Amino acid sequence: MPSNSSVGPAKKRKGGSQWHKQQGKGNIEGGDWGVFVSCDMGKEGKCMPEAVDLFSQSVESTDGDDHDDKSNSDDDDEDIEAQIRREVEGLKPSAGKSRPFRAIRMDLPCLSFIRFDKSIDPEKLVYQLCTEAAANPDKKRSRWIQRMTPARSVRKTLSVDLEAFAREILKPHFHSGGPPKKYAIRPMVRSNKKFNRDFVIKTIAGVVGPEHPVDLKNYDLIILVVVIQNIISISVAGSDYDRLKGYNLAELYNPTPAPAPAPAPEPAVKPAAEPTTVEPTVATTEPTVEPTVEPTIEPTES
Repeated sequence: MPSNSSVGPAKKRKGGSQWHKQQGKGNIEGGDWGVFVSCDMGKEGKCMPEAVDLFSQSVESTDGDDHDDKSNSDDDDEDIEAQIRREVEGLKPSAGKSRPFRAIRMDLPCLSFIRFDKSIDPEKLVYQLCTEAAANPDKKRSRWIQRMTPARSVRKTLSVDLEAFAREILKPHFHSGGPPKKYAIRPMVRSNKKFNRDFVIKTIAGVVGPEHPVDLKNYDLIILVVVIQNIISISVAGSDYDRLKGYNLAELYNPTPAPAPAPAPEPAVKPAAEPTTVEPTVATTEPTVEPTVEPTIEPTES
């Protein structure tokens, strides 16, 4: 786990205590969207407010950039006093103003859900946070958050028509024209008896259609399906999902070092052969001795 000295956690904003009093209350309803956030066991109470603060800061930063661009063009028409008055009005709590994020504690360890206001795209926000973390791993903005899984939409498993639900979410990506796209499916099924992994994959693949090839490694799009207890969600991520560590913020800030390559085996050195003394060979030729033939003397008759 990251040390305290190396982590720059998200700063708590004013007015945050109101939602702290109600954190964890409520249920995930059909039609919700947001982000599933995982953490170490026992750290859910710290992870949820950290996630809300991190998401809030990211949205405020984006809104601030847009506001700066707009205010530059309006400086001539609006005096400083009017700007201050407008900003003060924006800081006042409003009963009719809904909170953009709400943390919901789940009945499972290590997991919580952050519900998003419909004006905020969970897929885009999570992608933005992960690309920033990958580009600046030394600028840590969280300590307890691990994996973030966007939920483009949530349904209840007891009443959902999975095929129709998948068609609704996947239509902009696969059935709105354009060339074939390679895709992969990553389901996560926990504590649910109605849907199993094989059924989810088969149903989603049938919705995508045979015109789009399956490629588990070099995909153009990856379909993330989460089935937990009585809810199911679907979202779509891009080809850099694995490069971004599966949207695991802790891994992006503290990448697991790659295993060191095995040292190359040293070449076997044979001992130098001792010089051998070659005795000169002297060819000795034995003289050939011809056999002597004794003359045969025939006896003479007298």
